[in-house]
Amino acid sequence: MEYRKISRYIQVALVIFFVLLLICIAIRPTGLIANSGISYYGKYWDTLVPYTLAFLTFSAATWKSATLIKKEKKFDRNIRLTLQVCTILFLGVLLTPHTVFPSEHVFFGTTLFCLQLVLGTMLVFMVKRDVLNTILLAVLYMSGLASLIFLNTSHGWMIQVQVIFQISIWILFIRIMLHLSLQETNLAKQVKVSDKG
Repeated sequence: MEYRKISRYIQVALVIFFVLLLICIAIRPTGLIANSGISYYGKYWDTLVPYTLAFLTFSAATWKSATLIKKEKKFDRNIRLTLQVCTILFLGVLLTPHTVFPSEHVFFGTTLFCLQLVLGTMLVFMVKRDVLNTILLAVLYMSGLASLIFLNTSHGWMIQVQVIFQISIWILFIRIMLHLSLQETNLAKQVKVSDKG
């Protein structure tokens, strides 16, 4: 049942993250056209608190999710490690404002996106490749490419494609966790039936 718990942690954290981001946008709507991405809100005092809380909440959720994985199969170890590294990278993005540490900020952000692309690809091809997951993976790659393009241009829609990217990877992750939870439940039922027989 750990997969279902993990999905719940990520769902709640995702909602909190985007509610806090919407607060930042309401305070400074210019972030939508600044082409600075989500990190735009980390450089202003009036948006610093909700911005910081958004990253800390999501970091706590990914780390807690990693600790829930007790199985030692290779797949589970890889998921646990990926969530732990994601946590470190999220905190790295938070702790290296792009106005103060531009190179470090880009390193943490780019590494995070690359890791999430690998995670998404692995989940779709190793666990469940249905139509919706395939669409989510395609959106992930397109928004990741758009993020890279806007990173190197002065005008663009960086925050929009970053939001699309993060929503895509985490919805995909949640769907996979729920699928694995269902598989576990079905397996447990089969074992119970065979024991009775």
